Amino acid sequence: MTSSVFLQIFTRYFLHISLSWPEEFARFCFIWTSLIGACIAWERKKLHDIDIVFNYFPNAFKPFVALGSNLLVCLVLTVLVFYGAQLTALVHLQISPAMEIRMSYVYSAVPFASGLMLISYIFDTIEKVAELPFFKNERGKP
Repeated sequence: MTSSVFLQIFTRYFLHISLSWPEEFARFCFIWTSLIGACIAWERKKLHDIDIVFNYFPNAFKPFVALGSNLLVCLVLTVLVFYGAQLTALVHLQISPAMEIRMSYVYSAVPFASGLMLISYIFDTIEKVAELPFFKNERGKP
């Protein structure tokens, strides 16, 4: 992405010609890298949590709230995978203006990244279920 932007700058200002594809390529790369970056950030637990309300819940209630939150996110990610795949199929015949590639390659970033995050959230939800009080023994360990 960075190389294509520098190529566009170099050709425009030093060679006085303008290439049509580097801007579009950088935009498509930005879409893919930002969505894959979100997947990596979630997996490494580097996303920000807004827990101002969560901290006011009693400790006995927090595992249930965390589980409910994960189930809600799983539902949203499932919708993104499903409708993202439908949208990707819908735009498969559309061609990008400068690079002349199928737009489905760009749009497929949404169901792909959503699917990766969904897999990660499913495993995290299983861990949240194991943390529920009735799944722990008398020592507090699962």
